[in-house]
Amino acid sequence: MGWPNPRRQVTEPGFDATATTAAYDSDAITVLEGLEAVRKRPGMYIGSTGPRGLHHLVYEVVDNSVDEAMAGHCTQVDIVLHPDGACSVTDDGRGIPVAAMVDQDGRSALEVVLTVLHAGGKFGGEGYKVSGGLHGVGVSVVNALSERLRAEVRREGRLWMQGYQRGAPDGPIADVGPAEGSGTTISFWPDPEIFEETHFDYDTLAARFRETAFLTPGLRLTITDERAGRRTDSFQFEGGLTDFVRHINSTKDPLHSDIVAISAVGAEGQVDIAMQWTAGFTESVFTFANNINTHEGGTHLTGFRTALTRCVNDYARAKGLLKEKDDNLEGNDTREGLTAIVSVKLRDPQFEGQTKTKLGNSEFAGFVATVVNQRLAEFMEENPQTAKVICQKGANAAQARLAARKARDLARRKGVMDSSSLPGKLADCSDRDPENTEIFLVEGDSAGGSAVQARQSSFQAILPLRGKIINVEKARLDKVLSNTEIQAMITAMGTGIGIDFDVTKARYHKLIIMTDADVDGAHIRTLILTFLFRQMPEIVDQGYVYIAQPPLYKVKQGSTEQYLEKESDLEEWLLDRNVGDMVLIPATGEQSALTKARFQRYARVVREHDGWSAALRAAHGNELVEFIQVHGLVEAEPADLAALGRAVVEASGDTAVLSVLDTETTAGTVRVRAIETRTGEARTVTIPLSLYATTELTSFRAARGKLRDLLGGAPFVVTRGARRREVATYDALRGAVMDLAREGIALSRFKGLGEMNAEQLWETTMDPERRVLQQVTMDDAAAADELFSMLMGDKVEPRREFIERNAHSVEFLDV
Repeated sequence: MGWPNPRRQVTEPGFDATATTAAYDSDAITVLEGLEAVRKRPGMYIGSTGPRGLHHLVYEVVDNSVDEAMAGHCTQVDIVLHPDGACSVTDDGRGIPVAAMVDQDGRSALEVVLTVLHAGGKFGGEGYKVSGGLHGVGVSVVNALSERLRAEVRREGRLWMQGYQRGAPDGPIADVGPAEGSGTTISFWPDPEIFEETHFDYDTLAARFRETAFLTPGLRLTITDERAGRRTDSFQFEGGLTDFVRHINSTKDPLHSDIVAISAVGAEGQVDIAMQWTAGFTESVFTFANNINTHEGGTHLTGFRTALTRCVNDYARAKGLLKEKDDNLEGNDTREGLTAIVSVKLRDPQFEGQTKTKLGNSEFAGFVATVVNQRLAEFMEENPQTAKVICQKGANAAQARLAARKARDLARRKGVMDSSSLPGKLADCSDRDPENTEIFLVEGDSAGGSAVQARQSSFQAILPLRGKIINVEKARLDKVLSNTEIQAMITAMGTGIGIDFDVTKARYHKLIIMTDADVDGAHIRTLILTFLFRQMPEIVDQGYVYIAQPPLYKVKQGSTEQYLEKESDLEEWLLDRNVGDMVLIPATGEQSALTKARFQRYARVVREHDGWSAALRAAHGNELVEFIQVHGLVEAEPADLAALGRAVVEASGDTAVLSVLDTETTAGTVRVRAIETRTGEARTVTIPLSLYATTELTSFRAARGKLRDLLGGAPFVVTRGARRREVATYDALRGAVMDLAREGIALSRFKGLGEMNAEQLWETTMDPERRVLQQVTMDDAAAADELFSMLMGDKVEPRREFIERNAHSVEFLDV
């Protein structure tokens, strides 16, 4: 399944995935254009400067390593999130070429790849037969948008290294010395001048790399988080797509235990498919081309669907499971409850669609259809029990489809599904151009009334929803259509549903879900999103769906009043207004003004300091780390055990007396006792000499040095006018500063829409000039499918595990 394992050979004639007829060296690098304007317009290259764009940097680097695996030259990729905010990606591939390029003024191929857009081994020559990263902008854009980047290449027995600052090389590439094996390590620090936030989310990255491992059988991807205790996940799936389907269906109820696996290689390329039917009512088919998520489908999906419908109908007719008088099963019938992954590999993919994630290679429709017709028919003949279950599932779906059609016809006769007869509770807008209009789905009649008063009636429509809509994850379409609130949403949008769905008939191009910020509001929002994801996914794909973001805080200082959406906005507001008149008095060094810029630099460095502190504690234990910090042994640099013993004794002072109890030469440790002068309390710890050579302690000490240079030595006194705070440590300074900044501020926190009158609702949540909307996207449909099944499906255990795993991160829970 999937791309041939790098450790085995492809013997089937036709498309050879691992063939490389020319060497991957500097001659394989083709330059299309220079690096321009990336820092000025980063959104053009990575989508945004928010979390999505930040994580895209990691994907770009990892995708290069995955391309090496797809070419048969890489088996291991390690991703590490470091406490200082860096991310490093290491692979055991061939290593980026380092030889000088004549047509690039003698610059090394590595420097060209890192500084020139569209430079790589995927545009000309035979460096790669196929690749997922086809644009060649990846690593150069990562370099341009990083405060620092370091490239290390192991190639031909040597280690080569080059550093960069915001895209510019520090100097020429350097031969550092001999090296074992081959491969590339890219370490980068995202630039805080570019990104709103530079903190990587571990779970987001882990989910992406799990999917990548499913699609690349045999490749091991390991992600490690060093920032707050050590957390590691390793993904490797020899079963490939079969394991992928099994993983998605772990939150569902499969109808058969065996997973249908199809794989074929031909002149067009390679196709791999895995599928299994479940007791659910929705289709979950996910497609990929060269590991790129083609969530808009394309020719490979068309070929799969066509062949699947024909194959199931042919078998059902041949075995008498469909009678002569029965109509053929329709495509939607055969795919009800189906989970399937369709992955194709091809040399020159052509992408179309709104987001360039729709495969357009026409030859692949016929190729996939032929393969599915042949292989699925063989499977059904060889597995009659499973085939019968598949056909019966389709027959039941057909009956439900007929019932849904009757429900739809009845609804039409009553006028509730006719877009010319809009719901009575809909407060429509006067503008009839969908591109200019928006509809708010509001929780409850009360909030709906406030929204109607607050809105601009020319372009804003309001649809209040009473109670909680039906959970479509547990119901067939006929039951879904009988729900009054569902009917109101369908008719208000005007698109229809099911076979009648037509996204071009949407009456609004913004559908905004506006619910309270409490548990009930979150549940209603999830129910609406489940309905849209399962029954109207095209609306999500088109980017029409948004979630309103009411403010978290209202702040008032003097005559100034403002609404703030999140905690970071509150801090920014306080810093802008109240930090400039603060004075910092360190224990060592001169007192000075604490400006906003200085405080923000401190905040970045202290986050690095805290990260290395957490890594140090995870590796060596809280007690030892606390001991060496309290008694000033962090700064010691002992060359041997005797020097460590002397440093211990010299650390004695007014607050404690330290002594060496014994030295273990074999273990390389010193056992130390500290007796507090005031209380007489004694503490004993064992300090290993090896601690002082660890990266964790060295980096922690470097971060402390940065803080000292920036602020002076602890402890501190911070003053703001007559007010003052005493601070013992660097860590505590942030809290003291923010406490002082909050004094004199009237701060209130909103729970939800119900607390706002119409004027407040307009100012905070509905005014296009001031509001914040969160657009709902479907970057990873497979992950979304799994999440909706987990949260809204019948299985309780996966939902319980999800709640337990994420309970620690819940804030402001209103029950």
